[in-house]
Order: sequence, then C-alpha cells, then structure tokens
Amino acid sequence: MKFLKIFLIVINIVSFVCVLIFGAFGIIEQLLGPAGAEKLLNKLNISCSYHQVWVVGFICLAIMIISYIVRKKLTGE
Repeated sequence: MKFLKIFLIVINIVSFVCVLIFGAFGIIEQLLGPAGAEKLLNKLNISCSYHQVWVVGFICLAIMIISYIVRKKLTGE
C-alpha cells in the first residue's frame, strides 16, 4: 500500500510539472498565436504539431487530477 501511495505521489508531481510546462506553452501561444507557436516548436526542434502539444497537455492535466483523487481516497483525507 505504501508503494502505491508513493507511486501516485510521483505520478502526481510529474504530471503537475508537465501541466506547468504546457501551461507556459499555452500562454506563449496566446501571445504569439498558433502560427507563432508552430514556429517556436520548429525552432526548438520539437517534431510535434501545435495540436499534438495541446492534446498532451490536456492528457497530463487529466492524469494529474485522477492521481490526486485516487491518492486522497487511499489516504482517507
């Protein structure tokens, strides 16, 4: 049980960091527009498109929320 709690904490922290990174990308996208975000991805040699990055950001957000809820149910808080 302790291993599961530690695993959920690690997953929660990693997904939170990913959400922060993709959130920063969302702010940059709002400032530069979608075309500017695509240029930034190309400049950073990231082969993903703007929409792929957006989808991965939402997946990380969902993982973060689910792991938080499961962790809280396991600890009983």
